[in-house]
Amino acid sequence: MERIILRLDLGDKFEVARQYQAANPQEELSEFLKIYPARFPANGGPSVSQQRLPVSAFLLFPVRLEESETSRQGEAHTRILGSELDDLWQQEQSGELDVIGIGTDNYQFPEDITDNRAVRTAYRHEMDAIADYLRNGLSVLVSCDKILTEFIYEFVCSQAGKKVVLDTTQPDGTRMGAEKKLEQALQGGPANPLANLPVVIHNLKPGEVLVLRSLDLLDTPPMIELLYQRSAKGEKPQLLAFLDPSLEAKKVLTDRLAVHVSLTGLPRYISLDGKHSAHTVTRLLTREEHARFAKYDPEGLYKNVSGLNAIQFRHAMNYVGAKVAAGSSPNDIYRVIRQFKTSSNDEIEIPDTTFDDIGGYESVKHQLRRIIMLVAGPIEGISDRQRGDLIPRGFIFHGPPGTGKTLFAKAIANEMNATIQMISGPEIMDKYVGQSENNLRRIFATARRNAPAVVFFDEFDSIASQRSTYSDGGARANNAVVAQFLTELDGFRQDQAVLIIGTSNRIDIIDEALLRPSRLRPIEIGLPDHVARHRVAEIHAANFGIDKLLKNLCLLATKYLNEWEKSGSGEGDPQVPEGFLSELFNSHPRYQKRYAAEERQASFIRDVRGFFTFIQNCRQKRVDQEQSELLTQMTERLTEIGSRYGVDLATIEADPGATQGDASLLPMRTDLRDIFDVVSHEMSKQDGLAPEAFFGAVMDLIAEYTVRFNNDEIRAIFQEASLEHYMEGQLITPRYLGQKIGLINKRRDERESVHLSGRRGRG
Repeated sequence: MERIILRLDLGDKFEVARQYQAANPQEELSEFLKIYPARFPANGGPSVSQQRLPVSAFLLFPVRLEESETSRQGEAHTRILGSELDDLWQQEQSGELDVIGIGTDNYQFPEDITDNRAVRTAYRHEMDAIADYLRNGLSVLVSCDKILTEFIYEFVCSQAGKKVVLDTTQPDGTRMGAEKKLEQALQGGPANPLANLPVVIHNLKPGEVLVLRSLDLLDTPPMIELLYQRSAKGEKPQLLAFLDPSLEAKKVLTDRLAVHVSLTGLPRYISLDGKHSAHTVTRLLTREEHARFAKYDPEGLYKNVSGLNAIQFRHAMNYVGAKVAAGSSPNDIYRVIRQFKTSSNDEIEIPDTTFDDIGGYESVKHQLRRIIMLVAGPIEGISDRQRGDLIPRGFIFHGPPGTGKTLFAKAIANEMNATIQMISGPEIMDKYVGQSENNLRRIFATARRNAPAVVFFDEFDSIASQRSTYSDGGARANNAVVAQFLTELDGFRQDQAVLIIGTSNRIDIIDEALLRPSRLRPIEIGLPDHVARHRVAEIHAANFGIDKLLKNLCLLATKYLNEWEKSGSGEGDPQVPEGFLSELFNSHPRYQKRYAAEERQASFIRDVRGFFTFIQNCRQKRVDQEQSELLTQMTERLTEIGSRYGVDLATIEADPGATQGDASLLPMRTDLRDIFDVVSHEMSKQDGLAPEAFFGAVMDLIAEYTVRFNNDEIRAIFQEASLEHYMEGQLITPRYLGQKIGLINKRRDERESVHLSGRRGRG
């Protein structure tokens, strides 16, 4: 394809611009001219359609034009745009900006968006400000994700009219030959990529900016001293340094740079003409990606990506394009975005717990839902600034163990369509000075990048206890962690939906500064009441499939109830109908195996017991010494055999009239008889018994007899019952669930007894 000849006057920037053209061939001409404003001969400027072409389609031809007002249109446009962005930023800060937001109906989404274009679109205001600082001879520190560095320094230096000198530049006269480069590559690269930095700083000339792409690498006393030295011309070198937010540098190093600029996440809006604005995410979407939305909502999309930088956003949307079909619902797209954020960071997860999964606690749910509504979006009659002031930074759930505090945290994250980080408080603390605070900074930086996000701190009191006036090392470390926590809490932007949730059994030792209403709001989650226990039991019964087992058992017993009652109309006890057993065993083959095993064991035990009685009768007759010894040996052997099967034959020896009934020998048959008795009793009180009513009555009984139970203990009832059902063929009945309640209650009483007696930990 023949290239288009483009005549333009770039002044002394022509060579630099041509190098940039070669390095970025897919950059649109319109974007190129924003970086390198040019003057064109009369009627010789590019058309609107040509400005959308990549710069590789043009052959740049330098010309010299006379200075005039009209010939400075590109430069004047840049100054006006910068001024408008400044005004927009001031209006955003004051809350006076009336964001109209240009709709997407008339906006032509581009076919493709390069990383360069995405960065310049999202951070144009900040980058113009950096260029202005550099133009005025100031050194600048930019705090941003490292992935953005290479897309920023070349642009801002070009805008400022400065020549870039990289920190790894080889000084004149020290360039390596091909053999030396090959040798160095085989050895794994240079031992110190910044080894030439002293020479580079010494040779720095006016109009040149030294770009330090990783300021943290210079955090050593010799390097810090080096940055404060002057060049050979006796001038203080101008620096443009970058520092990733997850890293840190000493204050003496950062103070070397006059201006600090922070680029975090995505701004909500970008200016179009100084009066109107557009959502940043809208301007970062391609035509194909916009078509993925059945109904495009820029606010909803922004809430799910506000913590990502421009390049991460582009990666997320590329992932959406590969995973989601055109015309998908926004919720499906947001779910894919959260999956992308989770896959890019192994510290976060996407919860699926809802408030419906938590039984009871309606007042707590009401409080939390109000806050979530405030976080989710605009509320009628409340301005955005007022809404931001009403939102606490987070919550502290306090109460006894096992009451579902973690479940509430996951439910909040799910309701917010947010990711969640699960952090154990003691994991943050480190033996090295300053590392604990750094761990906190990393956690909060991850939350900001993945907003909307919930950060959950278990055992919160281990990192947030009251600050001490003592001067020992432990107190100083705790004070520093609490101070860092307060700093991070106050550093959230209002457009980044990040909630902090801590759990503690000791709210009384939490530092008071964290309990301010505008920071962390305490919410008590105590033991469940009767209604809550009933609902918790229903939830866990459904989770483990116990509800279906009970309902089906009731339905089957109702079907054979008449046959059961007829079998007991005579002198004998009612017998479980054979048809009932057949249907039950067909549905659950494990029941049949267990039932048959109990029958065999009961028959064997009857035989052992009968033989034992026979021996006892023989001993009452006259026998010689040898026969007596033989009977004693037989008695001891039978007693041993009986103990293996749970039969205490010693009771028969002490009381020959004592017997063991079928309740102990055939527990499943006894449980089935209980089921028929319960169903028969309930049917006598009403015309019919629905399986749902039977299940509800069982759950009500469980709630009645678990007064001091927490959520975990109620869950254990159904967890253990389900395990025995599937692994051992245990029949699930109200009587069996009652036995489980008694067993768990006994365990808790034993633990409390050990705790109160002080025997814990003793041999």
